[in-house]
Amino acid sequence: MKFYKNMSKLEMANWKTGTFFGFYTYMILLFINYIFLHINGKEPMPSILIFWAGLIVAFGYEFILNRRAKNKAKK
Repeated sequence: MKFYKNMSKLEMANWKTGTFFGFYTYMILLFINYIFLHINGKEPMPSILIFWAGLIVAFGYEFILNRRAKNKAKK
């Protein structure tokens, strides 16, 4: 758990928010892919793309929230 020791409470909250949105992005894309598979018989996007989309959303949103917090702190 050394990862959490170096994070402030705000950064930890931003990480939890980012993972929340990343997970639900992943689940929604997976659901859409599953529905299209059953309707059309083929997947519209590969599973690896869905996985990376979820990770990018999680880390990207956390980065944006941390950047906003640093900009507010500077003002």
